Amino acid sequence: MRQTLDHLLDSWTPANRCLLAVLMSFPFFVLFWLFNSAAFLHAEVAEGVNHGTLVALQSFLSVVLMVSIVIGSWLWTRRNLPDRVPKANLLVTFNIGLGYLAIVVATGAFTTGMALVLLGVLAVGLLLFSVGTVLRVFIACLLIHSGQDALVMAGWLPYAPLLNAQAFEGGVPTWWLSAWQNAVFYLGWAMILTLVFVLFKRLDGLHLQLAKLSYTDVLTGLSNRRYFMERLTSESNRYARSGVPYSLILLDVDHFKSINDRYGHHAGDEVLCRLAQILTEGVRTPTDQPARIGGEEFAVLLPDTSLAATEIVCRRIAEGLRQHTFNVKGESFHLTISMGVVECRGEPIEAALKQADRNLYKAKQGGRDQAIYSMAGEVAP
Repeated sequence: MRQTLDHLLDSWTPANRCLLAVLMSFPFFVLFWLFNSAAFLHAEVAEGVNHGTLVALQSFLSVVLMVSIVIGSWLWTRRNLPDRVPKANLLVTFNIGLGYLAIVVATGAFTTGMALVLLGVLAVGLLLFSVGTVLRVFIACLLIHSGQDALVMAGWLPYAPLLNAQAFEGGVPTWWLSAWQNAVFYLGWAMILTLVFVLFKRLDGLHLQLAKLSYTDVLTGLSNRRYFMERLTSESNRYARSGVPYSLILLDVDHFKSINDRYGHHAGDEVLCRLAQILTEGVRTPTDQPARIGGEEFAVLLPDTSLAATEIVCRRIAEGLRQHTFNVKGESFHLTISMGVVECRGEPIEAALKQADRNLYKAKQGGRDQAIYSMAGEVAP
């Protein structure tokens, strides 16, 4: 459900979003039109409405439906195009807004509960369109409605032009007006509650995305330095309770700068992504924690892992990259990595990182394509 909603709201073209608004509003206008038409067919209902206002309202709703059909047909032909459709957005929002406002003005905002439906329509508009587009229509509708209220208070217009005294019996709405009120009430609440649910689900999804982005490296999809340091701190604290050692690997690609210089940064990004994939496939998931902590520098945290077991992991990672063939601009090449490894037993994480970094430096100075191992606090050979 969430993936479908995200696809509708994020991946759809502007024309598709606009078309969705037309398709959502069209059945409601048809329903209102049919319900109002009952006054022409039912004698008791006909006595409670003003026919001149009813004809005007039905005519206006007919225009709204025709505009929806025309603009919907035009949008359908452009539904797969990425082009923005600002004029169509404005036309659709004005058409929908004025259509519902006409019903509100004719039947009375509070007499029939149409104000509740209008609130739901506003929420739909904010979900599908830009704030600027919805704001223009909202201001226009607000001015029209405020002007109508002013004329009502001045006694120049009736409060609900569509209804007359026959719509009430002893001050109580007749059965048909009561049915109208209930239908509109439940329709309004259904729209609002649905939109509230959708918006909160959407907010929850955005919160999860932001949380993931704050801990994830955008290029490789691995954890970033921030999250890696949190995991490293947590593992160091866990050692204080369990006494079980853990291992830390720092590694980077040999001669990575020459790859960028010769083939471009796109090739460099491909190398980093491939190494990230090798790291992910070469460790225990989700126990171990690979991360990108710098430009071409990566790190791997191996909980509950001795130096001897870490050596096996390092060989697997190094061999995975060594065997991969990169093809860029018609040229093929292979790459290697250097690694600095340390087994940690409760030392401060800053000290463990410095020792792993020293081991990495020795691996590079010693010819690259190798790993230097040591226990924390010991000098690597």
